[in-house]
Amino acid sequence: MRNRWFALCGVTLLFGCGAGAPHPFSESARAQFEASCPPSSAVCSCTWDRITRDMTADEYAEALTHFRETGLMAPKITHARTVCVEHNPA
Repeated sequence: MRNRWFALCGVTLLFGCGAGAPHPFSESARAQFEASCPPSSAVCSCTWDRITRDMTADEYAEALTHFRETGLMAPKITHARTVCVEHNPA
């Protein structure tokens, strides 16, 4: 019985940790991102993918507004870029 419980927990963790589907974003939001971070860069491509999976388009727009007003980047965007830089060394 105990082994079944561990197996069930393992399966739950395995399926629960995958990246979700990307949220819908407008082409203009993507174009704006790519103006400063080209899709030919592995880090930029990875960062955009993570942003669209971790944030909604509205959250992203709010993060950009906050950045323009304060100069501070949203933690989700910073985290996405950091993970991508670590996984795609130059």
